[in-house]
This record gives sequence, structure tokens and C-alpha cells, in this order.
Amino acid sequence: MESLVDGYLRHIMDEVRGDRSGDVADYIPELAVVDPEGFGLSLCVHDGYMYSHGHSTETFTIQSVSKPLTYAMALRKHGVAAVDARIGVEPSGEAFNEISVDDRRRPKNPMINAGAIFAASMLLPASRDVSRDDVDAAFAEIVEFYSGCAGRRLTMDEEVYASESATGSRNRAIAYMLDSFGAFDTDPDAAIDLYYRQCSIRVTTDDLAGIGATIANGGLNPRTGRVVFSSEIAQRLLSVMTTCGMYDGAGDWVTSVGLPAKSGVGGGILAVLPGQLGIGVYSPRLDEHGNSVRGVETCRHLSKDLGLHMFNVTRESRVTIRAVHDLADTPVSAEWSERERSYLRTCRDKIRVYELQGDLTFAGAESVQRRLEVDLDDYTVVIVEISRIGVIDAVARTMVLSIKRLLDDSGRRAALVDPDGVVRASVIRHRADGTAPDLDAPADLKGFDPALPHVHATMEDAVIDAETFMLKHYYDQ
Repeated sequence: MESLVDGYLRHIMDEVRGDRSGDVADYIPELAVVDPEGFGLSLCVHDGYMYSHGHSTETFTIQSVSKPLTYAMALRKHGVAAVDARIGVEPSGEAFNEISVDDRRRPKNPMINAGAIFAASMLLPASRDVSRDDVDAAFAEIVEFYSGCAGRRLTMDEEVYASESATGSRNRAIAYMLDSFGAFDTDPDAAIDLYYRQCSIRVTTDDLAGIGATIANGGLNPRTGRVVFSSEIAQRLLSVMTTCGMYDGAGDWVTSVGLPAKSGVGGGILAVLPGQLGIGVYSPRLDEHGNSVRGVETCRHLSKDLGLHMFNVTRESRVTIRAVHDLADTPVSAEWSERERSYLRTCRDKIRVYELQGDLTFAGAESVQRRLEVDLDDYTVVIVEISRIGVIDAVARTMVLSIKRLLDDSGRRAALVDPDGVVRASVIRHRADGTAPDLDAPADLKGFDPALPHVHATMEDAVIDAETFMLKHYYDQ
């Protein structure tokens, strides 16, 4: 059975798929011949679990999504102070390929081409005499670093590299301009060659989501367990991606999507929810800013429908499961006959209680639901206790209530203990502003209501509900 999260992601892609506006990048000949219908979406949560949809394994060139990664390498090699002295961090408000510097003749930020080319130059020897072997060695380090972030070995697209090299007059003009200011310590032609190579590395949306999760986790790749860069560098990447990652569309992006992100003219978008997850989207038709049309709309839906805006104010902890236990030490309810009580004593370990805590949003609910699916063979009845939940948003509420459907389909039972009426209050609040789950959710996820019998005010009522279900199994045998 498709999980609820997969259902949401499929629904969002179906909503966006019909938009065929925009055009593929044509100033690089090899990008002009890609299939414009390509569309992939991946979401990697904080523990490395990956949700993949559409053309999620189709490779495309990383292009400008590479910029934060090479910037991270420059920070790691030279330190923040040295890099800040050479590359600014202010939004440019200009297109990605503008010939743009600040009043100190520094590139305005590392997310535009001028800053990215300069960041690449900082990985080369500080000498005007740079050999082909020097560029090869620097590029090998880039591939190693990018691969560490993605969690698999990446390679370069030779055809795209050759195409970019043959048609990159504007980027050469940017490099020569910087050189005319005395900015480079190295050969500008070597810097631009290294930049073309990094942009030509092939990735998938799974790779981008994995890179995003690595940034979200403070530099630790959750899929490999490897620390690729420091939490201080991750903080810097998140900051510049928030303010500069979507070029002259950054302001609209931050307000409507609210995720640190980086786009590329190859059609990819990398987005990050700090501390929680990474997102990778691919669709090659671009808008006037050079951002993927479907990619932007997909991220808008993800932010709105799943409550992923980074400025959602909650107290959510990554660990939302406070305790897990069965009913072995809980007395059987007194209302049953002695024969029934005797039977119920034999199966107390098949009634499992999960106690949740904190404010519950999508990431926490996803983690809880996946844990329940993993443990499915260990229980017949599950009781989810949310007395320590302060706020539960619309998506998380739908996911918690959908546990009933998951267990019904497998011949099991789910009960929810909601002593403070958090779920009920959430439904009332979201129905009032038009965002209740029966309005937002995909069609097959509608119809959940807190008045259903499996939602209880006390643990005692939930235990009786569980015992009733176990006795029904007993009498049906």
C-alpha cells in the first residue's frame, strides 16, 4: 500500500505536471536538446530515508546548484574571514549571469556566476602558472566533495562540458573582468575551466535531496553517516541560499516557499528545511529568472501543503516519540468476565502504546508513521498518546489519523488518546480558515474526523477499545 507521504508527493506532482510554460535553456546547446517533459521529485528526511517519484533516477547536469557546494569547499579550505574578504554575501537583485561586483569590487555573493567562478578559483594554486594537472587535481577534489554530500560517486557529462566551454563567452567576460580588478591569485582561464567542469557534473533528484539533507543535518550525510563539512559551514550555506539562491526571484521565494534553496539552468532545484529534510526537484523548462517552472511550483505546494515553511513557529523536536511500551504492567479492565480477562492477560504485549511529545508538523509525523509501519508485525493494536503534544498542524493531524486506515487494511486496530482535544481544536481551527485536511488532502485521504470512535479522551477508554478489539478476534476464532 502506498504510504501517506508518497500519496502527498504523487498528488503534488499531479497538480503541477500540466504546467508546460517556460523554455529549456538554449544558450548551452547540449541543454537545449533535453526532454522538456522530464519531471522528478525526491525528499530525503533527517535519518536518510528517501521518497522518490517521477524521473527521480534520471541524470541531468547540476549547473548552478553546484555553487553552494564549491563555496563550502572554499570556506573549508580558507576559512570564513578569508573568503568573506574576497566574496560578498549580499543579494544582488540581478540575474545569475550579470557582470556584477560590489563597491569593493568583490562578487556580490557566491550564488551568482561571478561569485561562483571566484569560489572555484580559490580551489586552485595561488599562481598564474596553473597546469592542466592542477585543474584536474582541483576537479577531483570537487567530485569527491560533491559525491560525499550526495552519498554516491558522481561523474561529469563530457558533452555538456564541451558545449559550455565552446559557448561560454559571457562567463569568460566575468572572469576577465574580475582579473582586471586584480581579484584573482590564479589563472582566470583555469578558474573558468574548473567552473565549467563543476557545472557539468551529473546528478539525480535523489542526489539533490541527499545533498539537501546533508546541509540540513549540519554537514553530516544521513545516508552514509559521514561528516562532509562543519555545522558552521552548513549555517553559512543556509544563509546565502536563503537570501541569494533564487537570484532576482529570491524575495518572492522566501515569502511564498520559505526554504533555503538553489536552482540551476539544467532544471534542478535543491531546497532544505534546516534540521529536518532535503528536497530535490527536476524539470527543465525555466522561467524568466532561470528557475525551473515546475520545480518552483512543486516547492510552493510542498511548503503550503506539508507546512514546510522554515518560519513556521513550533517547538518541534526531531525526536517526537517520547516512549514506547506495551500493556504488560497495566491491569485488565474490570468489566470483562473472568474468562475474557484471562484471555486478555495473555495478549497484553500485542497492545503497543506510543507516547508523542512536542509540537507536531510534517517531519515529526512522517517519522512516527514510518516507525509504526516498521513495527507493524509487533502489535495487533496500537495506541498513540498525544497528551504532551502542544500544537499539531493540518498535515500532521491527517497523518496521525490516517494510522487507522493503515492498520484497518492489515487487520489491526489504532486508537488515539487526545485528552486536551488538540486534534479536535486543530480541525476546528483549520476548518475555520479553510485548510482542514478533508479540504487539502488527496481524494483517497479525505474523510478523517476526530469524532470517530478511535479518538479517546483518556487512556482508560483507549485500553477498553483495544481490549474490545482483541476479544472480537478471540470470539471470531
